[in-house]
Amino acid sequence: MNRYILIHYSEIGLKKANKRYFVDKLRKQIKENLQKKFGISFAVYDVLKRLKVSLPEDISEEEYNDVLSKIFGIKNFQFVYEGAEDINVLANQIYENLPEVAQKAETFCVRVKRSMLMDFTSVQMEREIGALLLSMGLNKKVKLKGPDLEINIEFFSNKGFFSYKKYQGIGGLSYGSGGKLVALLSSGIDSPVAAFQMMKRGARIIFVHFHSYPFSDKDQIDQVNKITEILSAYQLDTKLYLLPFGEVQKAIGTNLEVPGKFRIIMYRRLMVKIAEEIARKEKAKGLVTGDSFGQVASQTLENMFVIHGASKIPLFQPLISFDKEDIVTIARNIGTFEISKLPCKDTCSMFTPKHPETRAKLKEVLDYEKHLPISDFIKEVLEKAEVVYF
Repeated sequence: MNRYILIHYSEIGLKKANKRYFVDKLRKQIKENLQKKFGISFAVYDVLKRLKVSLPEDISEEEYNDVLSKIFGIKNFQFVYEGAEDINVLANQIYENLPEVAQKAETFCVRVKRSMLMDFTSVQMEREIGALLLSMGLNKKVKLKGPDLEINIEFFSNKGFFSYKKYQGIGGLSYGSGGKLVALLSSGIDSPVAAFQMMKRGARIIFVHFHSYPFSDKDQIDQVNKITEILSAYQLDTKLYLLPFGEVQKAIGTNLEVPGKFRIIMYRRLMVKIAEEIARKEKAKGLVTGDSFGQVASQTLENMFVIHGASKIPLFQPLISFDKEDIVTIARNIGTFEISKLPCKDTCSMFTPKHPETRAKLKEVLDYEKHLPISDFIKEVLEKAEVVYF
């Protein structure tokens, strides 16, 4: 029997005049990601508010699930058989193709999405097909809520497509549909999750990482590379800028005109300025950070106001109101937590004071910055930047 993947998209379906733009973006990513994984060409069709993908023989649902579960915009998907529109023939096809797991199931139910051209309602067809399966020997109890075996059927194009399992997608908006952003990425827990959250909203992310090598070892860079590789599975053509920041930190930390308690603020303002230059080069429209309101000294209201003042383009903070537990949960789900929790010195922990300023004033900080060659710092870091592609 012919087999397909049926994919239902999430909030993309609520779009109106520009729905086609989002659907085409989703079609393109599904096609490219599957071809990249399996090395063969795939046809992806838009059919009556769902996407239909032709499948080769002898597929591994697990391998396909690994690809599709990382594509934003998908609400759910299922691996279906192409059956008959006649429910008597269809019920027999369903019974003949029952998977091995069905043998262990004690309960089942039938879910139907009918074509609007059909005479019967979905509920009527569910009851009729369920009764036919019981008459054929499917010796299981009917359970409408939480059954062991759920048989899903969709009628369209004069066919009945059926499956025995529905997989959940991650939702969101199609990759790249929202434009391009630059994300400041550390080896910690928060910033990878912040980048992921904006990717889920349709942004293509360019990553930038500020490291302190040779003042620290390369563990930090290795961890960031691994984190970026994980996140690259959620988008195409991922790029990471590795920016040497240690010498700049040392210069700021040893400048006697700048009080020690202001160093972290100075570092972060400079990082924002450098990231903004990369955004300009990449034609990105904003920056992304992993700030969570009040979590650390640099994330007090006053300090965030001062740090954000360094940027002339929008600065997005998707985790701003998240509890740490919420952030950790997402990090675990996307696979970055185990790497982020490894011991490693963060860039901003280098040359930092024991008692950092928590309520900085913009005028003070601007006065201290006059004693620093900010433009030279920016130029120096960008000239030594290394770009890694995933």
